[in-house]
Amino acid sequence: MAKLAAGGMAITYRARMRGAAGVTKPVVIKQILPHFADEPAFVEMFISEARVAAALTHGNIAQVFDFGEIGGQYFLAMEFVHGQPLSKLLRRAQRMGLPGLPVPLALYIASQICDGLDYAHRHRGEDGEPLGLVHRDVSPDNVLISYEGQVKVIDFGIAKATSFVEARTSPGTLKGKYPYFSTEQARGEQDLDARSDTFAVGVVLYEMLCGRRPYEGEFAAVLPRLLAGDYPAPSALNPSITPELEAVLGTAMALDRDERYPTAQAFSEALREQLYSSWPRFSPHLVAQLLGHLFAEDLAVEGHRVEVTPAFLAQFSEWKSSGGMPGLGPSPVPGSEGGRAGSGSGSRGGTPRTPGGGVRPRSNTQGGMRAVSPSSPGRRSVSSTGVPRVSSNSRPEVPRPHDTPVETPALPAPSELRESLRQTETRVAEVEADKRNQWLVLLSVPLVALGVLGIVVHRVSASRSGAADTAHVSTQWIRSEPSGATVKLDGRELPDLTPLMVADLALKRTYTLEFSKPGYQTATRRIIPRSTTGAEPELSVRLVPASGALAAAPPAAAPPEAAPPTPEPEPLTELAPLTRPALAPTLHAVDYPARMFVLRPQYNAFPLSQYATASIELNPTLSYTVSTDGGVALARGTGGTSDALAYYLEGDQVTADESFGVLGAGKRTFKGIRRMHVFAVDDDLSDNSGAVRVKFQQGQWLAPRVLTFTAAENALVLKPEHQFVLRGLNPEAVYLLTVRDDAAQLGEGANGRIHHALCMEGSQQSARRTPRLLESGKRIQLSGVDTLRCTFPDTRLEDNQGAFEVDIVDVTEMSKQERAAALRGETR
Repeated sequence: MAKLAAGGMAITYRARMRGAAGVTKPVVIKQILPHFADEPAFVEMFISEARVAAALTHGNIAQVFDFGEIGGQYFLAMEFVHGQPLSKLLRRAQRMGLPGLPVPLALYIASQICDGLDYAHRHRGEDGEPLGLVHRDVSPDNVLISYEGQVKVIDFGIAKATSFVEARTSPGTLKGKYPYFSTEQARGEQDLDARSDTFAVGVVLYEMLCGRRPYEGEFAAVLPRLLAGDYPAPSALNPSITPELEAVLGTAMALDRDERYPTAQAFSEALREQLYSSWPRFSPHLVAQLLGHLFAEDLAVEGHRVEVTPAFLAQFSEWKSSGGMPGLGPSPVPGSEGGRAGSGSGSRGGTPRTPGGGVRPRSNTQGGMRAVSPSSPGRRSVSSTGVPRVSSNSRPEVPRPHDTPVETPALPAPSELRESLRQTETRVAEVEADKRNQWLVLLSVPLVALGVLGIVVHRVSASRSGAADTAHVSTQWIRSEPSGATVKLDGRELPDLTPLMVADLALKRTYTLEFSKPGYQTATRRIIPRSTTGAEPELSVRLVPASGALAAAPPAAAPPEAAPPTPEPEPLTELAPLTRPALAPTLHAVDYPARMFVLRPQYNAFPLSQYATASIELNPTLSYTVSTDGGVALARGTGGTSDALAYYLEGDQVTADESFGVLGAGKRTFKGIRRMHVFAVDDDLSDNSGAVRVKFQQGQWLAPRVLTFTAAENALVLKPEHQFVLRGLNPEAVYLLTVRDDAAQLGEGANGRIHHALCMEGSQQSARRTPRLLESGKRIQLSGVDTLRCTFPDTRLEDNQGAFEVDIVDVTEMSKQERAAALRGETR
């Protein structure tokens, strides 16, 4: 009936299965790509695994109705789940203002995944022997959630066959969704069992709760962290995660599989205990309501009526207003203390709530307070005002105000508190003896309670600047040689010059420090506070004189430091110098022949603030139809001119993936744009000529606004550290480029994810320079080119990460039909 999606292994179609007497059933056909069918080992294992998958019948597993082969093409006919993948649900939730799912919904979905996996893990064959079935590819892409709130796991049996063939054809390599790999899977072990799937469910739960995966970045960078279990604590990203829930996650994601939950069922029971001890009235219907609200437009297009209750809309607004990381569920049980079920404080998994409905941290078993790190993706500080505290020798440190509600620890009652309580008890006894004074009870009890609360709050306020503050923060002394340098912390200039101290730095979080001083080169350092004592080893940075700085200095200038220079101490913190010239040449340039090259936003992006682009201010409330006319030549020679230009968009609602692209004569519509930059990437401005007019049409009867791009003035010659250059291509050859996505980011969170890179084709034989986009998951034909320049336009480089891996193959000897088939993905 319709094509649904295409991936690296199969193409899926929506279909209708016809039965006797006109009975029909909606199904999904998954057609295995032909190059897999060329592998006899895959075919053999696919048939055996598909036969097992077809025998699985469970409410949390998408059923396989049929499998077979037609004309050499293998297929599966599976249950059609009218809903959305969990991955798309998470992206849509983030777009709607929820960085992570509410805690009860995430716990429910993870428990349902575990139920389906446990059934498959325990499944026996016709002879009664356990089959030892392991999914191997549990991820949000392989979990479907219906609009009715049902959770289904898909692709049982295919992952094993795929990984078997990949290991056979590419020995020594690991492919797949590696951020969800268990440690044994990352080591390439083949004897995986149910505990490997349990680990993956823990990663999925982490992503649902925290809005990000525990491991982000390229595989080479992720692998050592994955094997070491080095990931941010969930409670540091989502303060509504209790210590009990964090312990459950830690057990599921233990490095040693013997320390994990022995079965998926055991993990499911632990999740249910967390869910129903804190949210006893939780209803799975909340999942259906969430999908109906998030995908209302999709359902309306399909002609389905969306029914979302006003109570849920109020609940959704409360989730958003609680900071985007809510842990709230349905209304608490009447009469239960604080909305919690259970008879005592020892009931596991409870999450105390504030009177306003928010979630407050629980106290630990030693009676101290669990400090909540206010840092989260997208925030650069840990103080209540958003800026780490800075102090120097000349400025006393000012205590930080506290606005985060914290549960009061057990404190001994002061004498005045005991006396007040004694008087209250006496008074209540007298009033009970004399019914005529009942109104005094109603008045005195609240007043005394308020007095008691005031005393306790006073005691807590006096002690909160102690251990609770320093539990998850640290301080850093910073010096420079010479002193008196200006320091920027994550792009924000600090008020004092070196030497200085920065306080309230969150542990295990990366901070970027930039040192600048007239006459010296700018130096950049990256620190990751890890000290549990509250103080980091001193950081000392030696500034290098700028070129010509000595000649420009006044003759009578005194040396910057009277004391003899001391050797720079060995830094004990993790320092990653960001000085671009120190990077390896392969990060910025590769000479062909090469089998592949890698584009990294961290090293190949350029900041717009350092370059003069042609730009225009726009009204973000209006829609503009944009097109170009004219032409520019960025070199001398034949080949004519080009009217295509690269663009970059600024706007509050613009995601990183939407922020840049290519404009041409064809009309495109933009809305919500505050400013548009247009540019072209070049290596020399002296031979440029021509101009392109960019027209912004607001309406049929209004004259368009025009922005003129002049090649001799507005083309950008990027610094080597702001781009990647592939050199030595043969203009007479034809190349096929395959772009593989590795979670590239131009910012934090889902809005920072990108799926393409901006490149400029060039040739010494032609004056034509054509910008184009290399898109992940796409194959691109390249010809008439000797140089390919690629970059990522951005306003801030510190939070960039990830990469695109690009395979390049010379296909000159192929016929046009063979090239077309290769571009469509029909050949390997």
